[in-house]
Amino acid sequence: MRAEPRIPATIELIVRIRKELTEDGLDAGPDTIGWHLRHHHALTVSPATVARYLTRAGLVVAAPHKRPRSSYIRFAAELPNECWQSDFTHYRLADGTGAEILSWLDDHARYALSVTAHRRVTGPIVATTFADTAAQHGYPASTLTDIQSGCAALRLARRPVGEDRCRPAPARHRCLTEWSARRLLAY
Repeated sequence: MRAEPRIPATIELIVRIRKELTEDGLDAGPDTIGWHLRHHHALTVSPATVARYLTRAGLVVAAPHKRPRSSYIRFAAELPNECWQSDFTHYRLADGTGAEILSWLDDHARYALSVTAHRRVTGPIVATTFADTAAQHGYPASTLTDIQSGCAALRLARRPVGEDRCRPAPARHRCLTEWSARRLLAY
């Protein structure tokens, strides 16, 4: 059984860790904050308790229209290299220009095989990053992507349309691209 932190110092520490992680462009959710508390401060606080204190501190934006997690069906490959996912994220740089971050994930373990930054993602870029990634990790049996130009460039087989239409992009894509954007595009 975990003891709920009642001392203001712990609550202040939770808020401070949230602020630091957010400023660094890292995931700042309750699980991540709990990990930092355990490994760097020898405190054990449940993710639910962390979430409660973040909400009380006004650091959580309520999203009542979000679908509950239980409504998502998880599609995951049973073996490595059975299916790769690809997506790209638009990111606005400090100078106001835009960039796009292209990532390839192995659907089995959600391992980031490749994360690259580009001014604009095009079919040839998708094809090149796919070939480079496949040369390093081996070719996948299938791919899953909504990048139409990339599929056309690669002429890759896709899963049936109905299977990926409502599939949420993995949170790792978002976290990884937010984290990578500040580091990759800073050069």
